[in-house]
Amino acid sequence: MNQEWELPCPLRLLVTTPELLVGEWTCAGGQRAPWREQARYHELDLLQTGLHLRTHGRLRSVVDSTLAALNTPGNEYWMEAPTERPQRGTLVLLRGITAEQWAPRSTAHTRRVSANAAHLHIQMLRAEAPLAREEAALALVHQLHAEDCAPPRCPRAISPAWRRLAEELQHVMATCFTKRLTVSALAASTRTSPFHASRVFRAVTGETMHAHITRLRLRAALFELEHAAGNLTDVALAMGFSSHSHFTQAFRREFGCPPSVLATRRANAS
Repeated sequence: MNQEWELPCPLRLLVTTPELLVGEWTCAGGQRAPWREQARYHELDLLQTGLHLRTHGRLRSVVDSTLAALNTPGNEYWMEAPTERPQRGTLVLLRGITAEQWAPRSTAHTRRVSANAAHLHIQMLRAEAPLAREEAALALVHQLHAEDCAPPRCPRAISPAWRRLAEELQHVMATCFTKRLTVSALAASTRTSPFHASRVFRAVTGETMHAHITRLRLRAALFELEHAAGNLTDVALAMGFSSHSHFTQAFRREFGCPPSVLATRRANAS
């Protein structure tokens, strides 16, 4: 398979093989009208910063750094940038035998990015050697595929109104996670009560709002460590954590190591 890849957008290419292409894309931000996209290959899109909305038919998803967007060839969907914030992400394109082996089991168009997958993502972006970068990319694809094959949690009938409310809450959290948030403030922003907001978000997403905000902060912190210059307290406070120790404790619990380890690796690589 030697044909050229058809890129869906301008990319800073990281890995290019006959069956795998990985590139980093950026968007300057600014709200704009929805636009239509169609997937040419099997796609995995992982946000590093920012958020956007994707609509497949009647199903709309708020995509932030805690989720990977998935598409198969021929899928049509609408994109929307609902905020002024700039965005940056990593696009993984698959074809050939690699795509056949990866083909998702479920019909969902988003997949939660686990701590292991997030760690592999940052390893791939930081890898200096082409072989190491390609290997990390394939490990990331394998990780997401393995998680797709895991038994799903028991489905529960969720009303459209509850899904819309959960989306609104996700939207607010994705744009304000660096601030000191409360359940009351989140509920007020979506014109509902704290009790109802908390109950609905957990029922729809399977996690608490606190857990979701913490994951948003930790995912954002991963991409800030390379610019930390050894000052992890500044990173902690910028991401919304109350202190260096709070940040370190949450980071260790999520990724299995303190943030200083990844910051040190980056400094040594430089």
